[in-house]
Amino acid sequence: MELLKIENNKKEYMNLLLLADPAVEAIERYLYDGELYIFKDGADTAAAAVLYPMGDGGCELKNIAVLESLQGKGIGSEFLKRLINEASKTFTHMLVGTTSPTEGFYKSLGFEYSHTIPNFFIDNYPEPVYEDGIQCVDMRCFEIMLRKFSSI
Repeated sequence: MELLKIENNKKEYMNLLLLADPAVEAIERYLYDGELYIFKDGADTAAAAVLYPMGDGGCELKNIAVLESLQGKGIGSEFLKRLINEASKTFTHMLVGTTSPTEGFYKSLGFEYSHTIPNFFIDNYPEPVYEDGIQCVDMRCFEIMLRKFSSI
């Protein structure tokens, strides 16, 4: 598996990103100002993610998606570990907003609860958002501190 940063033609990955964020309009708000990374398995793109720089030296993981046929095989965990390593070269911390059904994934990789944004999914999406059959209402935010590595 290979981690690649995508600089051009980011919209080519929209269908993959839509697996994690159901609104094209929402993705377009962060895709072009964010850093798009993909995880390649040979010639195939297995996963995609967007890191969005924040003004406080950190970044927000705005989207992370794994092809449905490859989910549950550890690819998302490996991808996020590599993203954390890559982000640590530039950023001081990483924040992610998620839903209750997926927060265990982030906790297992060292993220800790930060705060909750009430009614986020109701206020920011035109249609109800569901995760594992449960309607998403509040966004729960988790954070991990990153060690900045100096280039020697």
